[in-house]
Amino acid sequence: MIQQLGIMLFREREKMGEKQKSIAEGIISISDLCRVERGELEVDYFTLQALFERLGKSIDKLELAVSCSEYDAIAYRDAIVHSIAEWDYSQLKRQIAEYHAYIDQKRPIHRQYMTALRAMSYYVKDQDYASCLCVMEQALSCTLSGDWLQQLQSGQRLCSQEIWIILAITYCRWKCGDTDGLSGQMEQLGSYILRCYTDAEEQVKVYPHCAWLLGQLYLEQDRVEEAYITCKKGKASLVENGSLSPLWEILELEETCLVKMGRQDELIWCRKCQEAVAFLYEAAGARLESNMMAAFMRSSFQGEFIITNELVRDLREANGLSQEELCANICAQETLSRIEKGKRSPNKKKLYQMLKRMGMERENYYGFIQADDYELYEKVRQFNRCFPKRRMAEAEKLCDEIEGALDMTRTINQQFIGAERIVRQQKRGELSREQANRQLWELLCMTMPPSRSGAPVYRVPFRTEYVIWNRIAVNLRNEGNVEDAIAIFENLIGRYRKSKVSMRYHAVPGMTLYINYTGFLEVYNALEKAEEIGREGLQHCLECCRGDFAGDILANMSLVYGKQGLPDVEEMYLRYGYNLISMYGRKDITRILQKAYQDKFHRDID
Repeated sequence: MIQQLGIMLFREREKMGEKQKSIAEGIISISDLCRVERGELEVDYFTLQALFERLGKSIDKLELAVSCSEYDAIAYRDAIVHSIAEWDYSQLKRQIAEYHAYIDQKRPIHRQYMTALRAMSYYVKDQDYASCLCVMEQALSCTLSGDWLQQLQSGQRLCSQEIWIILAITYCRWKCGDTDGLSGQMEQLGSYILRCYTDAEEQVKVYPHCAWLLGQLYLEQDRVEEAYITCKKGKASLVENGSLSPLWEILELEETCLVKMGRQDELIWCRKCQEAVAFLYEAAGARLESNMMAAFMRSSFQGEFIITNELVRDLREANGLSQEELCANICAQETLSRIEKGKRSPNKKKLYQMLKRMGMERENYYGFIQADDYELYEKVRQFNRCFPKRRMAEAEKLCDEIEGALDMTRTINQQFIGAERIVRQQKRGELSREQANRQLWELLCMTMPPSRSGAPVYRVPFRTEYVIWNRIAVNLRNEGNVEDAIAIFENLIGRYRKSKVSMRYHAVPGMTLYINYTGFLEVYNALEKAEEIGREGLQHCLECCRGDFAGDILANMSLVYGKQGLPDVEEMYLRYGYNLISMYGRKDITRILQKAYQDKFHRDID
């Protein structure tokens, strides 16, 4: 990975007052961590991820450039989880063998993952909980020596992989009938997560799963009120972060608790939420099946990956350069050819030289902004989370704070803040849509200037670039120029599809892209295409384990079915879209949908 993340890790660890030992133990040597934190040593994505997680932080906020081989390893992990969820042993066995080629098993974090997969094989093949438990304990020992709870009490930190392995061990013990002391252990693990995983984006990957398991243990002890309270905490974490996993299991647990407590009104709403989640899977053409061992490994994803090999190729072609012209005095033409085909990872120094030759300064990788302070990325996430819930005053305050802390000589920071200022001026009536679009285009050209090829979107856009494209399209649509707005989304989605990178790894742009593209196509009466894009958007939500924006897509699709003369289908999509959006606490949107439902069907949403 890249030097700047190591420096960011050091600053965050120092700020938190954590010793190197507490985050390095079992994962990396202290001497290597020192080199990582000085920016002298680059480690693989999974090791770096684990180090940040031991600080309770997520690197999903950051936009990362990876090589083809790194991307393949990341994608394989998702495919493996899918096979576990589908109980597909033959597929899982093949994937594990193939994944082995992409990793360095000398690294403990990789050795641990491979051992955990061996344990999962027993589970998938025969639901052999005893064998799975035994091997999972071996997996945990790859990075943690001795009793994990004692180590936790002595200040040891845990990464998310270690936590889900602990959850799997606890689950297997429960299934084997060995429940002695389990609820107490899960109480302490849950307290640790809430205390130390201060980044909500990382916390949601493990806390709801822990809450579900603790709730089940409480239920077995007939501690129904405690089970319900714990369940509600897990659900609150999912709702706050828009996550889908393990929402279905949490809702099932909540239903059981409410039935036992006789709380009828809450039970009715719980079942409506269950129906909405089940309908989302059905509408996306996916199967909803509870598999908690797979759920321990699955969580919402909001990261962004760009493959360096593709970036070089796309920029070269857009600039009309031959391979010989680009690599002159940098590397051999044969080397560049292998890089562009994904058969070789580019040398970092030579990569920067080629990017600079093509007019791109990309020595740092980042998401939305460029900074060395992790706290600023957390503020950007808070800022972006304000918009779905219409917290505009809070968004303005955060934007001002972010601008005050950024180095505004950096191009990407100027672009991010500039785009937000334009939107703010437009909302105040200080800029017309046409004026706003001219200024947004100027900002876009700072990092994505027009190419010789004439293609408007000639490479996968970075996060801020996508935001600007999206805002230009929305302004065009609001001016009545729907055709040009649709053309922008066609170009964007075409570029994403051309890339090897799955849309899952363009999680943040994908949400608004599918919502707006579906809506614009419906306005333009391209109904079949709108339905196709809407379904693709729902599948994207499931792949990213994000349910908060799925309701918007369902609501847009309801308009499509209304125009197709299918009122019953229209009503279902609108009702379930409303229920999803309401469950995730987006009150302004629910009021809009409630009124739309009343106007259309002349009754309240039941």
